[in-house]
Amino acid sequence: MPAFIDLPRTVVDSEILVVTGWVAGPTPTAAMVTVNGTPIAHESYERPDVRAAMPQFPFTAGLTAVADLRAFKPSRTLDIMVSINQDRERHRVEVTDALHDRWLDDAAKRAASRAFCKVHLRCPACGATGLDITPAAVTCRACRVAFPQRGNAFDMISVPLAIEANLASTANVSANPYTPAALALIQRVTGRGGVVLDCGAGSRPQRTTGVVNVEIVDYPSTDVLAIGEALPFEDNSFDAALSLAVLEHVRDPFKCAQELLRVVRPGGELLIDVPFLQPVHGFPHHYYNMTAQGLTNLFAGKADVLSCTVPPHGHPIFGVQWLLRDYLAGLPGDVATAFGAMTVDDLVALNAPAFLADARAHTLSQETQSPIACLNTLHIQRL
Repeated sequence: MPAFIDLPRTVVDSEILVVTGWVAGPTPTAAMVTVNGTPIAHESYERPDVRAAMPQFPFTAGLTAVADLRAFKPSRTLDIMVSINQDRERHRVEVTDALHDRWLDDAAKRAASRAFCKVHLRCPACGATGLDITPAAVTCRACRVAFPQRGNAFDMISVPLAIEANLASTANVSANPYTPAALALIQRVTGRGGVVLDCGAGSRPQRTTGVVNVEIVDYPSTDVLAIGEALPFEDNSFDAALSLAVLEHVRDPFKCAQELLRVVRPGGELLIDVPFLQPVHGFPHHYYNMTAQGLTNLFAGKADVLSCTVPPHGHPIFGVQWLLRDYLAGLPGDVATAFGAMTVDDLVALNAPAFLADARAHTLSQETQSPIACLNTLHIQRL
């Protein structure tokens, strides 16, 4: 049998479905994995056991495919198929009642967010509110810009907007949990029937009633694809907004701040987290870290500051640990051991300029120095 499914073979109880198996054939032909008729991406790799068991086939490969079931319509069963050429292996498995209930709940919350967005969307290109919304495209009646629709989220990123925001594809997955302050704001606002914008939501493990997730990546939890500098919502659409560890990654944080203020009704709350002393992270782009004064200045004259504090997850020890961990990782093995043996007192007391000649400093790779640099120097020539 030139196609086979190893897993799953029994009932499925997780939203994250992992399909493993193998294929064999006369030539290296692309295999396909589908779930309920929908193709899902997979990785191929060597399977010596399959090659040994099926020597009559010149080509053999193992494969693994991962899918988030929240991207599919809820179903009691999963029809999984692995195929190569005309050969296919099909296996049907059931999902647990608990998973099916969670799946239905997620779909209901997605539908509610989608209904809200259909009422409040506006064109991010020209700002007009008259939109024609079909399964194939969202088209602005004023400027005639069309936004092709491909996935479950409203895609409101045109090519010019993607260029403006310098968007780049990445395999990195952003998935940070809500902070206690964010959860408190969500509960406070949604508890009275309000709606919260989560701008730069990342991948949320579960949806929250009354929260609209905006991202540049089409995660299963994403409601709207948009850039922060041109949010596709009418003025005063939301009762509150969150932007958690996002503004350091945008080209124009001032414009993003103004957009957040624009889409929140007067009197609405905004909760903003931005790192200060953190190494560069969240590739491919990390533009700006901010002091408390700089963060506050983004919203100067447009909002009353209720507080600007250091939360527990922003304690300096996290920055110290992160920087030292990255520093150690950038040193050769034996030098890293010597640097790791230094005490905090040693580090504080050393003569930094003289220490630059020490192997524990000068062997630090340039790739490591840039993300944790004390200072960067730019030399340019005017056009």
